[in-house]
Amino acid sequence: MGNILDYIDWRGDLTFDKEPFGEVDALVFSTISYVEFDKIVSDEIQEQIVLKDAFEMLCGYMDDPKYRNLGLIIPEDVFVLFEKMAKSKRYASLRMSGYINRVDESSEGQFAALTIQNDDNDIYVVYRGTDDTIVGWKEDFNMAYLDVIPSQEKALLYLKAVAANLRGKIRLMGHSKGGNVSVYSAALCGKRIQKRIVNVYNWDGPGLKADFLALDVYQQINEKIHWYIPYESMIGTLLCHGTNEHIIDSTKRGIMQHDMFSWEVMANRMVRKNGLSREAMLAHLAIDEVMAKLTNEQRKQFVTVIFDALAATEAKTLSEISIKHFGTLIDTVKNMDADSRKTLGEMGKLVLKTVRENR
Repeated sequence: MGNILDYIDWRGDLTFDKEPFGEVDALVFSTISYVEFDKIVSDEIQEQIVLKDAFEMLCGYMDDPKYRNLGLIIPEDVFVLFEKMAKSKRYASLRMSGYINRVDESSEGQFAALTIQNDDNDIYVVYRGTDDTIVGWKEDFNMAYLDVIPSQEKALLYLKAVAANLRGKIRLMGHSKGGNVSVYSAALCGKRIQKRIVNVYNWDGPGLKADFLALDVYQQINEKIHWYIPYESMIGTLLCHGTNEHIIDSTKRGIMQHDMFSWEVMANRMVRKNGLSREAMLAHLAIDEVMAKLTNEQRKQFVTVIFDALAATEAKTLSEISIKHFGTLIDTVKNMDADSRKTLGEMGKLVLKTVRENR
């Protein structure tokens, strides 16, 4: 067994006509979406660049921190992965286009996407997950009380634009929040586009609310959507899922299983587990119970309090938060108004109580 890096070593000499696109390829594409492609891949959907050429251009930018430093949560192995792709028969000639990367503090949204095509003109729409930006993490937390977040709306518009500009079968995919928005856009894109969709791959991304999954538009594409969840997942178990769940193996534990390089691969398949671990199931149950006890307004208050404290540090990314910022965070909490302190205190008590009850 190995991981996606080993997969390219094993299968990289096989073109798509010899070894059809599969689930591990979807994970490979979802992972390289974290690479910064500004000035490398055009934002125009029909203006394409060959993957091998894109890698060579990236090498020329690696002295620039913008391209080299992906942040605390994105493994540096993404560069190793991209290099292996560029040197393989399987991926080198793929065409890339439509790169978009938008971070909007005013709407509290972080969205990035990329389109890939092969020689048969199959279309792969790849959505990036949460990056290093605090705005991106705020948007994730906003899912607790919002029916729709900005990146979901942008993902839907992006899919419609790709479908209007390119002909071919469509597959959607993404890791973390990227998986969530791939499901959202596939459900709401309309019947014509849905007919062109072959599969949707959500890699350890949060689910959606139960009433969304009950919609006819979702049910029409449910069978094409695949939910991949590490056996000790803390993120992919959030909210509700469709019917095609795949519990996969990882070499790490707990929250660290969100790392896609830790997921085990054998030949051209992800290694499966029989089910979630007891710890993951208990955590999932506890989170559901806590959320059920809170109103939307209480959820919003909690998220606001947390990210107001982070905003006081003036950091824009998680990487910028250092030991020197902890003093600011502590002072911010100390100086909060009574209602904010009460919100934090009540939430903390509720979480601890729920965890104890579910042990």
